[in-house]
Amino acid sequence: MEVDDTIQELDLRKADVSLESYIVIASRGKYDEDALAQALETKARYIGVLGSKKRGAEMIQHLRSGGVSDEELKRVRSPAGLEIYASTPEEIALSILAEIVNIRRQHEQETRELG
Repeated sequence: MEVDDTIQELDLRKADVSLESYIVIASRGKYDEDALAQALETKARYIGVLGSKKRGAEMIQHLRSGGVSDEELKRVRSPAGLEIYASTPEEIALSILAEIVNIRRQHEQETRELG
């Protein structure tokens, strides 16, 4: 799996985001809500937020109070990654990639079953 784009400025319209895209928001508290709102405007298959459960809940509540529907907010994985009790940066990265691979393979399996 390769990283196609990293965004250093807050404008996801400059990225080529499709149903085959996976977005991880790792902004360290800077522009979190804006980044999440922009991610929700895309067709990305996965939107994950790196951070604590508390911070993720705060971000989701902020967007909900701004009019984002619960249906849209269900797309957000917060905190990003499978629950493997990761504690190091490497383990957190592994848990996020494992979640992305899981979602990707589930989609491929569902596509095969329908096709």
